[in-house]
Amino acid sequence: MGAALMQRDNNGRDVVVAYASRALHKAERPYSTPEKECLAVIWTLEHFRPYVEGLHVTIFSDHSSLRWLMSRPNLSGRLARWSLRLQDFDFDIVHRPGTSNKVPDALSRNPVLSCGAPLEVLPDYAVIGGLDLRILPPVIFSDREHLRQMQLNDPVTGRLLRMLESQDDSNGEEMSQYVIQDGLLYFVDDKVSCSLHPMKRLKLYAPTAIKRSLMEYYHDHPMAGHLGMTKTIARLKIRFYWPKLSSDAKKYVASCTVCQFTKPSQRKPAGLMVPICPQRPWEYTGVDFVGPLPRSPSGNAYILVFVDYFSKWVEVSAVREATAQVAASKLLSEVFARHGAPTYLVSDRGSPFVSELFKHVLTTLGSEHRLTTAYHPQTNATERVNRSLKTAIRAYVGNKHTAWDRYLPQICFALRTAPHESTGHSPSMLLYGRELNTPLDIITQPNCDGTDEPGIPYPESLESSLREAHDHARSILAESHAKRKKHYDRRRRPVSYCVDELVRVKTHPRSDALANFTAKLAPVYTGPFRITQKLSEVNYRLTDVSTEADAGVFHVANLLPFRTWNTSFQTDTVPSGGSIPEASPDDGDDVPDEMSNSATAMTSSDQQFEKEGNCPVPTGGRDQSGSTDSVNSWSDVQADFTTQSDDLAGGGEDPNRHRYDLRPRRAPRITSDWSINRWTNVYHTDRLDLK
Repeated sequence: MGAALMQRDNNGRDVVVAYASRALHKAERPYSTPEKECLAVIWTLEHFRPYVEGLHVTIFSDHSSLRWLMSRPNLSGRLARWSLRLQDFDFDIVHRPGTSNKVPDALSRNPVLSCGAPLEVLPDYAVIGGLDLRILPPVIFSDREHLRQMQLNDPVTGRLLRMLESQDDSNGEEMSQYVIQDGLLYFVDDKVSCSLHPMKRLKLYAPTAIKRSLMEYYHDHPMAGHLGMTKTIARLKIRFYWPKLSSDAKKYVASCTVCQFTKPSQRKPAGLMVPICPQRPWEYTGVDFVGPLPRSPSGNAYILVFVDYFSKWVEVSAVREATAQVAASKLLSEVFARHGAPTYLVSDRGSPFVSELFKHVLTTLGSEHRLTTAYHPQTNATERVNRSLKTAIRAYVGNKHTAWDRYLPQICFALRTAPHESTGHSPSMLLYGRELNTPLDIITQPNCDGTDEPGIPYPESLESSLREAHDHARSILAESHAKRKKHYDRRRRPVSYCVDELVRVKTHPRSDALANFTAKLAPVYTGPFRITQKLSEVNYRLTDVSTEADAGVFHVANLLPFRTWNTSFQTDTVPSGGSIPEASPDDGDDVPDEMSNSATAMTSSDQQFEKEGNCPVPTGGRDQSGSTDSVNSWSDVQADFTTQSDDLAGGGEDPNRHRYDLRPRRAPRITSDWSINRWTNVYHTDRLDLK
């Protein structure tokens, strides 16, 4: 539908006041043509009500049958309701042919996008025209003459070419490593296997101007596949030579943003256990929702669980919905009214627990709210109780899945009366100083008159029993925490980050069949983010680098360092006197085995690199595992790479200097957006340059 509000000026011209249009709703599309025209009139009048109400309006329409709506008697249904809505306005309807009613007619049509010039494709080459060749980067050099000129312009390769062409024998032994073939300078590799063709011993000496372009071609190109460090170095070494080729290629692959975002880590998860050690009942209390479950005949679809970290006592309630009102109400009735206000309440970051209502209730009770980090539920002990609840419910419901809430009281009683492995006592003993009787206990167990020791009042006996049980539980809890920590830390590695370091965050996407989106093809990490606060040994607050907005608190297990690329290559220089550069030791060594899954670590000045599949990245900070499994050929990376943390840690620098320039390299931009995590992959825009 389209409409234009016009007003006639003193010269008799119609001046536009406002335009309006909208698409028909799904329920409106089956209307007949007269009904659609009537709907357009009603919508237009109501849309422009602030302008036309109380005034006489003339409506021009290209549908002459509109007049019947106002004159037809005995209207019913939708037409009667429309007629009543039109009674608020004073208007006349005048028929205007469609050829003269162009403005509203144009507003009611879908917009026609501008088209470029038509492309003529020859029929014989139509198949080739269907190939998308835009992703192929341009050729680095056009022909051998162009490449020769680039070698001549380079200070190193140019001097070597001129010395060889002039047959200067002053450095005969050193010059034997280089030859001229077809006018180009080649390096003679004596370590190539003799089984290969003799020409394979010759490797083009790459001038500095094309080093980065070669690494782009043999790593970023679709025919290179963004493969790992070992394969990229091997492909370059087969064809080219320059001093410290391995070091430059390692730095290049390690700083590849695409690899850092798409390749998962092969190392142990980061972060050692930091156990919570409560000293009394209801000091630490966990809360969580379980569900949604099949709605029961009572209308319940969720389970709200409260757990005391010290005694392991559980309070379970079947509820209709998982809202802040329900959580706050049950906190008051199930925990506060029975056990008092907890000192600390631990919950996840679900909307019911971060709402203003829930925060207000906790503030009123004087309890401190502690939230778990995103995608790290291990912090909340309620998760373990949730698993026990679901296991027990599964054992009793059978095929009647809607009857799950009928078994909650009995299952809750079982959890309260069973001795817990972590404390050595049942939750009822630690909370009430006695065991809760079952129906069979009344028959089988000896009668008790209220005190175990004659002559001692029950309150004193209860106090003594509770004190003894609590002391024993604390010692058992300490031993249990130490045992669990030892077992947990065996599969983890300690990692520490510093403020202002750059990290990437692990993503947790969900597949969406309607949007043709699968989590298997989504990026594994997103970022980069800057660490702004270290809250504990394992929790960090992050800030989005691009927007400077607070990104939240994350556990170290979901973080990995983000490595940037320093675009400045040091130009090779030839010392005065005509001495010839010797072959770099790192290029003569065998390529290190970086394909293994072992946690090979190495440290430079204050940054660490970790291997992720084939793409090592800096871990930042310091890996505290003390690993000494290093490879000698990594020494060049230690010496040459300037870390991002070094730049950010320097004092007295211009804060505007630290910005990230995502500038496209020499290939066209092929963009694919991922709206769930705001991740954009621009082909060949895969280096973040620190300005």
